[in-house]
Amino acid sequence: MNRPVIGVSSRKIYYTHNDRPYPRFGVSMHYVQAVEAAGGAPLMLPLSQSGDVLKQLLGVCDGLLLTGGFDLDPSWYGEEPHRRIAQINPLRDITEMILTKEALERDMPIFGVCRGMQVLNVAAGGNLYQDLESQVKGEVLLHFQKLTEEFPSHSIRIEKGSWLHHVTNSESVRVNSYHHQAVKDIAPGFRITARATDGVVEAMSSDRHFFAHGVQWHPELTYTNLDFNLAMFRSHVEAAGHFRVRRGQTVG
Repeated sequence: MNRPVIGVSSRKIYYTHNDRPYPRFGVSMHYVQAVEAAGGAPLMLPLSQSGDVLKQLLGVCDGLLLTGGFDLDPSWYGEEPHRRIAQINPLRDITEMILTKEALERDMPIFGVCRGMQVLNVAAGGNLYQDLESQVKGEVLLHFQKLTEEFPSHSIRIEKGSWLHHVTNSESVRVNSYHHQAVKDIAPGFRITARATDGVVEAMSSDRHFFAHGVQWHPELTYTNLDFNLAMFRSHVEAAGHFRVRRGQTVG
């Protein structure tokens, strides 16, 4: 089988050996396994501030998976840092902004997970709540759950007729949750396709692109016991396969 290649965004891992720093790039094995289970061939994309390097690497991919992680620097959407903002990695921000904007330009299938959805929204012109608890009016749910990863902690309401509705075949599902930031103003050309019961955005989709979707939870952690989470990865891989065929026809 010639599997579609899914570029998977990575992160910096702080590692020491004999008290000496040996930082490295890596990605959670759950993303790799989920992409493989969905029929794709995962390819880790290293962090880089070189647009030429990242665009070349993206050229061997058929789809882009934006993974979860720490907070995004609010300067990317024109704000100063909130007092509760957590760890930021400027190199990762630069890397994912270049990759996302280039993938949108190429109309390459993009699937954003948690931070990945937030990056997708900001790259396309939207912004974020830097801290839900202090910036959202009214009482909010516990969006950084204390349950273990295999247990969904709260429900979401899904827009009927959306991509997510088609994939889940439901107007409400329960999801896991590990975030304190979230989409605030949706990017032009995108629409909100799911919310938590407190109104926090849980999913978004583009009306301008072939396949550009994001979810706020972590489907890679529960794809083995919740079928709709694996179905999202399958949908992304399938779209990547169509993109590869379309790209080959264009080149030919």
